[in-house]
Amino acid sequence: MAEKIQNVSKKLIKITGLLKDKKNIIMKFIFPLEFILSLLIAYVMLRFVIIRNYSGYNSLKHIIMIGIFGLAILAIIIYNCKNSKGKLERIVIGFLIPIGMMYLVFMLPSQVPDEQAHLRRAYEISEGVIIGRKDTISVIPRDLQTKIKPNLESYRQFSENLAGQTDYNDKVEVNNPAGTYPFILYIFSSIGFVISRLFSLNILIGCYLAKLMNFIVFLVAAYYTLKIIPFGKYVMTAIMFMPMFLHQATSTSADCIINIISMVFIAYLLYLYFRKEKMKKREGVLLVTLGVLLSIVKYVYLPIIGLAFIFIFSKNMSKKYKIILISTLVILSIIAALGYYIFTTGYGTAFTKYIESNNVNTSEQIKGIINNPKGFLDTLNYTFKNMGETYIYQMVGIALGWLCIYPNRIWITIYIIIMLASCFIEKNKVAFNWKQKIWGCLISAVIILLIVTGMYLTWTKVGNIIVDGVQGRYFIPVAFVLLLCLCKKDNYIKIKNIEYKFPILLCLLNLPILNTIYHFFI
Repeated sequence: MAEKIQNVSKKLIKITGLLKDKKNIIMKFIFPLEFILSLLIAYVMLRFVIIRNYSGYNSLKHIIMIGIFGLAILAIIIYNCKNSKGKLERIVIGFLIPIGMMYLVFMLPSQVPDEQAHLRRAYEISEGVIIGRKDTISVIPRDLQTKIKPNLESYRQFSENLAGQTDYNDKVEVNNPAGTYPFILYIFSSIGFVISRLFSLNILIGCYLAKLMNFIVFLVAAYYTLKIIPFGKYVMTAIMFMPMFLHQATSTSADCIINIISMVFIAYLLYLYFRKEKMKKREGVLLVTLGVLLSIVKYVYLPIIGLAFIFIFSKNMSKKYKIILISTLVILSIIAALGYYIFTTGYGTAFTKYIESNNVNTSEQIKGIINNPKGFLDTLNYTFKNMGETYIYQMVGIALGWLCIYPNRIWITIYIIIMLASCFIEKNKVAFNWKQKIWGCLISAVIILLIVTGMYLTWTKVGNIIVDGVQGRYFIPVAFVLLLCLCKKDNYIKIKNIEYKFPILLCLLNLPILNTIYHFFI
């Protein structure tokens, strides 16, 4: 009898082990499966929209497919939530995939600010042109010039331009404002064009593949940063679901990778500082590498590396290692930024006509600041007083696309409130102390000043009383730092099952934004 019980027990243990292994296998492949299904449903929905609006009937076949794919995705999300053991990174990615895919598909290629230029840069890098020409001319397939904005303004035009293959040997020369941008920003999106050229696909398919590659990188980075950041997980979640952030993360815009690098750098720095283990050499090297990349891809974000000065207060490092780490990070980042700036000074600009016609003169602006600093301060004050609120709303998503897609202001207002609330709904075991919060705010203020001053020097008419060219999207990394400074330790508003409710709420807030995008292109 005892032997039979023992044998039954062994069989039950074996079955349980097999079920556990099966469950682990499912969890490993659940995101790729959800990604594929989300891509399929977004594509089918787009085809349904095109057929209904331009052929005049509702396709039953597409309705059925939307229902099947939708139920499958919902089942995956529920399964993922139940088996994620409360891990926010897994739960968030489960919601980010389908909502992000809707932005990717329904926001047509070249419709994100400056995306035409970024598409050209990504394409030339796909052909191995790592360093652009000094006259900022890019050589691209003719279709990449003729089948995007301004010849791509609606889903009807998209459907028409999608017909036929692209002749990748038929090339044209075009001005490219992104010609001097670092190739790092386009490594992933360029893969999409490599694939489209390899299979002789229509160039618009290549554009979508390029967008898709950036989206994959964003999802991987989002998962990683949410996993390692010691506090502010809900702050980061709110920023990731922000309409402006999502519509950039699902495009070929350079801002996609810039935001990702800044996000990963901040999260990794905080991870290294607040954990109990001592920092390993390879971890220090990775931190310095991220800082150098950040300084190259966006000069004005260079001050973010100043957050590393919190390591001065670290108890897990020797004084010698602190000095080596911080000085190496700062020196190499500054050298990299200056080096790349000097390298690109010999290049022309694609904005010559704008600069000449609008009396933009950098040297005159610099003289004006030196000779009349009060006048410059008055300009800054007038700019922030009149545009400060606009910058915040733009940063969140009040003006998507080429600043011409306007969601209802009430949804953006609610989102801003939710972002602020995200600082107070997490039980943080650690947080910045008051000195670090002041330091973070000072760094943010410096970056804001650099952004506005940069546009004052390079984009604003001499004598103008307001700074031109500043867009809210430039302040996304700043918002992350400032919101982290609002987070508190062991002081939060307790909400039951917040790890599920919060991403669901953010998804719901994005639905009316997506509806606005859809109606814009009809």
